[in-house]
Amino acid sequence: MNSMNHSKKAQTKHSIHPLIIERWSARSFSDKLISSQTMEALFEAASWSASSMNEQPWEYLWSEKGSEAFDKMVDCLMDGNQPWAKNGSHMLLSLAKRKFEYKSRENRHHMHDVGAANSALLMQAAYVDIFGHMMGGFHMDKTLEAFGIDPEKYEIACLIVLGYLDAPEKLDEPFHERELAPRTRKPASELSKKLN
Repeated sequence: MNSMNHSKKAQTKHSIHPLIIERWSARSFSDKLISSQTMEALFEAASWSASSMNEQPWEYLWSEKGSEAFDKMVDCLMDGNQPWAKNGSHMLLSLAKRKFEYKSRENRHHMHDVGAANSALLMQAAYVDIFGHMMGGFHMDKTLEAFGIDPEKYEIACLIVLGYLDAPEKLDEPFHERELAPRTRKPASELSKKLN
């Protein structure tokens, strides 16, 4: 892996897998398109995620830069995401099925499981030097209507832009500064509690 921006490498206290250390949510993308074969590998990686009852409640609608669908996805983003996300290679709409296929029972784990699938997809992307940025900043009603999504059947988890990394200098502010800022996290000790 070669992230080009070493300020984004996670500074960890313990020995952590390089994919986790190197993965970050980039905003500066090159013009290089991701191949169809590589996209298939990303979706296959997602398909092997754990899910409740092996339901695999995720579904991806995806588009390539230059297509009408890609432009429509960019148009659904909020203003803070459009200026940089439009430069990505591919855009994904991550959907979560609300009900189990078996007896149409409510699946209260659907968003958790889709999040796990998205993480697997992004780890596979990082493995081949592709960077992704999950975005919650989109117009829900506009997106549902633009892509004919039934909100009774699906919940939109996020939009994801994917691409190969480019120089931070191509970004305008405030995105340039954000691209260079070191990654930070709460200490793991604040996020876990051992019970006796």
